[in-house]
Amino acid sequence: MVAPKAQDIDRIVARPPAGVGFYLVYGPDSGLVAERAAAIAAKSADAADPFSLIRLDAAQIAQDPSRLADEAYAVSMFGGRRAILIREAGSRPTVATAVTALMKTPPAETVVVLEAGDLKKSHALRTLFERDKTAYALPCYVDDDAAIGRLIEQETREAGLAIDADARAALLAHLGGDRLVTRGEVQKLCLYALGRDRITLDDVEALIGDSSGIGADEVVDHAATGDLPGLVAALTRAAHEGVEAGTIAQTALRTFQMLDDARGDVDGGRRPEDVVDGLRPPLFFKRKGKVAAALRLWTAARLERALALVADTVRDARLNPVLAREIVGDTLITLARVAHQAKGRDR
Repeated sequence: MVAPKAQDIDRIVARPPAGVGFYLVYGPDSGLVAERAAAIAAKSADAADPFSLIRLDAAQIAQDPSRLADEAYAVSMFGGRRAILIREAGSRPTVATAVTALMKTPPAETVVVLEAGDLKKSHALRTLFERDKTAYALPCYVDDDAAIGRLIEQETREAGLAIDADARAALLAHLGGDRLVTRGEVQKLCLYALGRDRITLDDVEALIGDSSGIGADEVVDHAATGDLPGLVAALTRAAHEGVEAGTIAQTALRTFQMLDDARGDVDGGRRPEDVVDGLRPPLFFKRKGKVAAALRLWTAARLERALALVADTVRDARLNPVLAREIVGDTLITLARVAHQAKGRDR
């Protein structure tokens, strides 16, 4: 089936179309993958029958390859539609084999939803789903600002709260990287504001701690300020904590675009601290000092070269997921060396 456009995926998840019996939900944002796969499975099953949603994982299918077909062709006790949700589907080749056989004779009353990680384009499951007319392959990339903004609006509205513009902007700048973590942070903020009618900037600064995108921010800030030892330690910690290399690369691109936009004001005579205080959306307060320090180091000419390098890195990391961590790390070390040399020249 023709791959759906990014703006169509939420519509498909909200109302899975009739006639589509197979869904592959995959990508680097594991939280978004899990959320979308669970939503499709729940909406495809009979809400009145608690046994109409069957959960399997790839290991179960590997142990018993006929298990998927047995579940798919089983008849519901109440005669309604059923759904099968398969977790970690990309980890075992047996899953692709079992689904291929099922697609040849699709079950009439069962929808099959596969939840997988960041699959290469050549992966058997992607190839299978992208070619089959009865299937959808739905990629889940790290949320952009628009998607995070919609999530903030949804959660605050459901909690009966308004959110001040500066609070929303600060929250938007701080979140990202994993949909479930982002949603959890917004829900936590709504609980914190329970009993009031709105969320303020003070609430955001008081409550939102180290989560999701902040790990990537910390890594990039070490690079932008020329802190080589801190960068090496941060890259190691990010790998240990599972921060995606693609998330770090995207954060680096946003950070250097922000520095490039702010550089004109500094060249016009404004103090870096004043420029940082006036940034919109506002920076999380813990980053302000580091970003002001970076503005002192990165001239317009240096930023032009840095942006070209980071843009290439974002592309290369996406095209080579196996080497993404090394690609991103090498770029950040190069940027840190440039910033470190700039500090030496300014002394």
